[in-house]
Formats: sequence, C-alpha cells, structure tokens
Amino acid sequence: MKSYKHKHGSPNPIIQQEEKAILLSVDRALNSSPNSQTIGRNGELPLLTFLNRYLPPTLKAASGHFVTPHGELSPQIDIMIVDSRYPLLSENSDGSVLAMLHSIICVIEVKTNLSSKDIKKSWDDSVKIMKLASSIDGYGGHEWGSISSKVFAYRCSQRLDTIEEAYISAGKPLKASLDISILRFPEKDQPEKVEIGGELHFEPPFEDEKEVGPVDGFWPGLGASYTPLSDFYYHLVQNSYYTLGTRDFSLTDIGEHFMLYMSWATASWKELYKGNDG
Repeated sequence: MKSYKHKHGSPNPIIQQEEKAILLSVDRALNSSPNSQTIGRNGELPLLTFLNRYLPPTLKAASGHFVTPHGELSPQIDIMIVDSRYPLLSENSDGSVLAMLHSIICVIEVKTNLSSKDIKKSWDDSVKIMKLASSIDGYGGHEWGSISSKVFAYRCSQRLDTIEEAYISAGKPLKASLDISILRFPEKDQPEKVEIGGELHFEPPFEDEKEVGPVDGFWPGLGASYTPLSDFYYHLVQNSYYTLGTRDFSLTDIGEHFMLYMSWATASWKELYKGNDG
C-alpha cells in the first residue's frame, strides 16, 4: 500500500508546489500592472486563496477591518485570521469584511517586495493594533490569548543583512509581537541548487535565564526554511488553536459578545404600533 510521510528537515513537496504557484501569480501581477494598488491586492489574493483552501473550518482568512466593542475602527488589514464561529458585521462586494475584535486571532500584512522602510512602518502599525486590541483584557499582550501580528513577504528588495538590521533596530517587542516570513530570500543570499526563505522572530527570555536579549530583553533571530510557506501555515494553525484554547469562549460567550457590537433590533413591537388604535 502506498503511503505518504513528509520527512522532517526536507522540503514539503505539496507546499513546495503551492509556493511556486503563488510566486508565479504574484510575479505575473507585478509584471502586468504599474498600479501599486492592483499589485498590492494581487499580493493579498494568492495568500488569501491558499489560506482559505487549507485552513480548518474553525478559522477564516479575510481582508478588511475589525471594530472594538467601543466602536473604534482598525486600519485596513491585508489579512485577518478570525474565529469563524463569530458572525461578520458586514461583507462588501469585493470580499472585504468588518469583523468583531473578539473574533480576531492574527493580523497579517502582505508585501510583494519587502524593504527596510516597510519594516519600520510594520512595527508602528503592529503597535497601533495592539493598543486597539488592549480594549479587551488579554488581547493586546504576549500571552497565548492575545492577537498575533505578522508580515508575509514574497521577496526582499534588499540583502538579508539589511532586512535583519532594520527588523532589530525598529523592533518594539515589549509593545507588540511581529514575525516576518519571507517566501524567497534574495538571489545573492540563496545557497546553491536550492531556493529557500525563512522567518525573522523575537524570542522572549525564559524566566530562569541569567542573560537577557539585546532588544527589550528579547533575542532576535533569523531562521531559514526549505518551504517557508509550510512553516508559516503550520505555526499559524497551531498558534491559532492555542489562542482559542486559552480564550476558551463558549457559544454562550460568543452570543453575549455579539450583542456588544451592534443594536440589531431597530424598534420594538410596541413602538411600531404606538398610538395605533386599529
């Protein structure tokens, strides 16, 4: 009987083909239009399509905004990973949505060609989102129940040492978490005969460690991967379930959350027929 088992430490053959398809789609968009908005949207769509094809039914990927229970609106977010048990507040004809903050698990910014300038802005945006998320207890910190923030870049416009230096110098790991996944490292940083990517990440210090990291006590790191899309997807799903498990919301809780965001009933029966003697 034929069996399939991916060997650890080697490229994932299924996701490797997905990577090639995604990169082809993005490169085609970049070469066909000078319009940055079109290129940006085409950068989001391949990843959105991949995620919604592979994510389990409990999770959904969508572009748009979230709103806090106090009515504060988030900036436009390329991709939000939401708890699909929550209803959406609205969905537009282009597929973008308005979601409840309670449902947000992760926010992802998509870049077709990452630069050091992008990294500084991404850190600033992540801090803003964490401030909004803090309107719900446990949503704006580093614990498992909080929102995570990521950048997903298809390629880099600069060498890896420049990108890494920008990530470290702009880093605000005490105020926000921001991991950067890069699908393909620059050509000059690739090993021979294989194309790789990787992830930039700040590791928090362990309680029993005597030494602390150089940036707010955190340790920056750059890891390489044969199929970074596979690592990105695996960590996204695993961490999303850890987050949902920590929040531990029941269906009753979700029903109560739903009422915090909008007054769905517009008038009572008595108000509609007030003064009507018929």
